[in-house]
Amino acid sequence: VKEASYTRLCKTKKILTVNGKFPGPTLYAHKGDTIIVNVRNKANQNITIHWHGVKLPRYPWSDGPEYVTQCPIQPGHTFRQKVIFSSEEGTLWWHAHSDWSRATVHGAIVVYPKIGTGYPFPKPDAEVPIILGEWWKKDVDEVLQLMLATGGDPNISDAFTINGQPGDFYPCSRAGTFKLNVDHGKTYLFRMVNADMNEIMFYKIAKHKLTVVGADASYTKPLKSKYVVLSPGQTLDCLLHANRRPGRYYMAARAYSSGIGVPFDNTTTTAILQYNLNYDPSSSPIHPSLPYYNDTSSAFRFLGQLKSLNSDDYPDSVPLNVTRMVTTISVNAFPCVSPTNASCEGPNVTRLAASMNNISFANPDIAILQAYYKHIKGVFGTNFPSYPPLVFNFTADYMPLDLEVSRLGTEVKVLKYNTSLEVVMQGTNLLAGIDHPMHLHGNSFYVVGYGFGNFDVKKDPLAYNLKDPPLRNTAAVPKNGWIAIRFKANNPGVWFMHCHLERHLTWGMDTVFIVKNGECPDESILPPPPDMPQWWEVKEASYTRLCKTKKILTVNGKFPGPTLYAYKGDTIIVNVHNRANQNITIHWHGVKLPRYPWSDGPEYVTQCPIQPGQSFRQKVIFSQEEGTLWWHAHSDWSRATVHGAIVVYPKNGTGYPFPKPDAEVPIILGEWWKKDVDEVLQLMLATGGDPNISDAFTINGQPGDFYPCSKAGTFKLNVDHGKTYLLRMVNADMNEIMFYKIAKHKLTVVGADASYTKPLKSKYVVLSPGQTLDCLLHAKKRPDRYYMAARAYSSGIGVPFDNTTTMAILQYNLNYDQSLPPIRPSLPYYNDTSSAFRFLGQLKSLNSDDYPDSVPLNVTRMMTTVSVNTFPCLSPTNASCEGPNVTRLAASMNNISFANPDIAILQAYYNHIKGVFGTNFPSYPPLVFNFTADYMPLELEVPRLGTEVKVLKYNTSMEVVMQGTNLLAAIDHPMHLHGHRFYVVGYGFGNFDEKKDPLAYNLEDPPLRNTAAIPRNGWIAIRFKANNPGVWFMHCHSERHLTWGMDTVFIIENGERPDERILPPPPDMPQC
Repeated sequence: VKEASYTRLCKTKKILTVNGKFPGPTLYAHKGDTIIVNVRNKANQNITIHWHGVKLPRYPWSDGPEYVTQCPIQPGHTFRQKVIFSSEEGTLWWHAHSDWSRATVHGAIVVYPKIGTGYPFPKPDAEVPIILGEWWKKDVDEVLQLMLATGGDPNISDAFTINGQPGDFYPCSRAGTFKLNVDHGKTYLFRMVNADMNEIMFYKIAKHKLTVVGADASYTKPLKSKYVVLSPGQTLDCLLHANRRPGRYYMAARAYSSGIGVPFDNTTTTAILQYNLNYDPSSSPIHPSLPYYNDTSSAFRFLGQLKSLNSDDYPDSVPLNVTRMVTTISVNAFPCVSPTNASCEGPNVTRLAASMNNISFANPDIAILQAYYKHIKGVFGTNFPSYPPLVFNFTADYMPLDLEVSRLGTEVKVLKYNTSLEVVMQGTNLLAGIDHPMHLHGNSFYVVGYGFGNFDVKKDPLAYNLKDPPLRNTAAVPKNGWIAIRFKANNPGVWFMHCHLERHLTWGMDTVFIVKNGECPDESILPPPPDMPQWWEVKEASYTRLCKTKKILTVNGKFPGPTLYAYKGDTIIVNVHNRANQNITIHWHGVKLPRYPWSDGPEYVTQCPIQPGQSFRQKVIFSQEEGTLWWHAHSDWSRATVHGAIVVYPKNGTGYPFPKPDAEVPIILGEWWKKDVDEVLQLMLATGGDPNISDAFTINGQPGDFYPCSKAGTFKLNVDHGKTYLLRMVNADMNEIMFYKIAKHKLTVVGADASYTKPLKSKYVVLSPGQTLDCLLHAKKRPDRYYMAARAYSSGIGVPFDNTTTMAILQYNLNYDQSLPPIRPSLPYYNDTSSAFRFLGQLKSLNSDDYPDSVPLNVTRMMTTVSVNTFPCLSPTNASCEGPNVTRLAASMNNISFANPDIAILQAYYNHIKGVFGTNFPSYPPLVFNFTADYMPLELEVPRLGTEVKVLKYNTSMEVVMQGTNLLAAIDHPMHLHGHRFYVVGYGFGNFDEKKDPLAYNLEDPPLRNTAAIPRNGWIAIRFKANNPGVWFMHCHSERHLTWGMDTVFIIENGERPDERILPPPPDMPQC
């Protein structure tokens, strides 16, 4: 998809095209084919492509409507669309389905009969596409934006076209007029498409009749006619018998427009049919006489004569026992909210709108299909009415003005699989009675009846054609009339229904049908493709907390950021575009990314950062993970606000190892500073001391009732008594381990770090920064309002921390006195080490037949100290040395304080670049002393600065013992390993005893985690198999410790087989 220069009507302009062609290339297929189309967007605007009339059985992912079935393909990005043909046979078309780009981004689809079969009519001698279109001298996007800005009608087009050419009667157009050369006596199959934006069209060839044999890729009984009528979106297959006196004949097309006072393009486009025989070529072509622009009788006489073929080879299957729904189709108005009325050019100083059943459809921010498939709440409602909410004389000449105002909403209609549905669409005379070509995605339907005036539910169905009604995907509702369509909802998915007049679609004359899965596997939506467009913009947004507004870094303007949904084993592509003024990287915390460290994210470890204005297409490969994880920025301290949950559902066709909950709720714990977080970091680096503590903790981005200016925003969770809720919990705090509790309720832990656990009932839970939990909440207490609360657990003596408490509210959906304050929980005290590690020590892996453990038994042990340290002060003024004894604070593993290199370690390793890192990270502490003694010599506090990594052979079974020390400040350390999960086989307090402590290891059902807390002045032992080749970061997830150097890197070498090697890097890998 790219811009190309085209000259029409004496003026050259750039238009959006596919492969530089207007109209675009024709797509050819045979009935039942599947075709892959790689769509690359080289334009400077978003794009989607829709395969109009292709049912795409069970595969709505390729359907194309923007924010209905997909997020748009952003500039510079690609989407590989699978186009699945099934029962279609004949002519269809494809077009853009984002904004108004389909004006020039469109082309024909030709679906031939299945190989070995033929047409149900004599084979034509040749086939010719005839595409009707519209042309504006202005840029079409300008036309759209002006319409949106003014609230009025769009400027009408300057010309109609046939195969991209206006024809002889427009200025500067004669030379390009489309000419069709025919041989006398031969038969030609016209494959006709109306790609107009806003007009139903009459089409006629002088002195010739056409025989219609198909409509919308379904065969019809042959219908001879002097003219044909096509609504926008419709197609026809017409036979032309070239049996007239040899000469030149105009084919012509003009608009049919029935709306009184509705502006339209009243010009006529022409092309020339000319015979290949000797005759006077200087004579002007013969003109056809087209019906008049408002000849409703001629328009619907033609449309009413179309009948399905209904033969033995092409039988009808008209649903007979149906569920009926009725929807009004109206042009409406919204009240003007502009004080100057400058943007209200609709009637009576309003803004034009449109609706179905009085709901003007509003596009959401993410695709409805994605939200439905991934169970994302709050994107759409399911309350689209089955009948008009207001019943009145729909076609009366005069209406009360208050009827004109519609409701804005994103409401869908949910259908059970295999429902036989009749939809009656009733046009109204609200504001402007006019015809409406209605298109349904993902289905063909039988047009069983139509009429003028109000639909009579008793009389009109008696006249339905249930014998051979035409099978279409687009059908026109007559001005102040109705049509009745029937179809079987046997294509599971999310399917758009809308008026194919582009201005009405933009105004909201749309809705969505969600067809639910059936009971059999072949009655369910197929999984999404891995490159389904997901676009994340890292940008600043203003947020107000604690009485102060500041700009924070976000993804897509949201804090917390969007939840990423996946199924076990999925691969998802996330396009990350950095619109901020600082570098960024994104890490998929706990996702192993087998053999693909390129997407892991830590700055200067696996990648160079994404620079401002640049993009990186990250491939997120899920493998064994199942449960809750999270994503976050991994550059400087930007993860304070750049983070969100990841939900990994069980593989399609499987379920949870516990009863399915009634609902799922993300609970994300975070921290908030009044100051810019980067200022907090820079001040810490400048002074060499501790960072300023946060001003609040948050639950789902809100501090809660007990902070200033916060009560109104407090997160509230509404629950139904007796139902069970799965809380998907994330600790996104920067520096604090957290206690969390709900008053009077217990939680049942069923998963940790996307690995199932034995059910553990507890009054409270503990999460270290980086950890996640899956907890079941049984809402069975007395209906009331209860606080959920979170506060820090901090064991370091003299270490500053935020000692405030964040609150949210759990409230039951029943009648009770809500004027009383919520009931408060009693949390463990801030330094209650016993409570913290009692909870953590009780977590056990599920270790069942379906989820067996594989704890390595014969292991290579390494041991590392984990310490807070100091560096000597080099400043002569001591101004930048606010650590103890005039030093600068540091941190280390095995006495090495990690220093980030200038280029990514992964890049250096993969490309054999020397001098970037060393391979001498020690397997044991270089200095052995009483690590947890109360008093230490000062010289032990100073580590070595370096970029040392640990290299492991593929498939090494590792045990890593991490020993906390009392150097400078003993405190807990939540240690996170990228690219792996590990079993926490043991932990304890004091110094690790290599002989005694392993005897008490849990090798039967240790918890499987990616982040685990080392107790203050204690140790943990973890085990994992190094079977993921790549470069993998290991670090403390207290952000200040990471910054100070409590990090190292494991490099897992390639194995011997091809599937044991690092995959190649992506082409858009950010450069340093």
